[in-house]
Amino acid sequence: MLSTANPIATVMRRTTVTVRLGSTLREISEVLTREEVGAVVVKGAQPIAGIVSERDVVRALAEGADPDEERAEDVMTFEVVTVAPDESLAEVGRRMVDGGIRHLPVVEDGVPVGIVSIRDLLAADSA
Repeated sequence: MLSTANPIATVMRRTTVTVRLGSTLREISEVLTREEVGAVVVKGAQPIAGIVSERDVVRALAEGADPDEERAEDVMTFEVVTVAPDESLAEVGRRMVDGGIRHLPVVEDGVPVGIVSIRDLLAADSA
């Protein structure tokens, strides 16, 4: 059972892998592979314009998207749910399950300071 006492900061990845608006699916795929992450935060005029997961990329490619033409903004989630570093593991886990979300940016003062995945929570739960 996930702890209500431990904050998400104890398990989050402390770097946020980002791409810019306009990045192609090929560029995003290369970043996902190189950084060994399942999602990237898309930066634009705001620190978080959206998020693209590897599932988003695979889905677009399976539907026939050209990896050199399709862009981040064509596949990204625009309404990104975020969490604060001090939120409990249990609360974040509940939000992920309830929302069907696998990756959440961790934000402090409006700026991404990390990212947490459902896999991070499962690893914390089994530790």
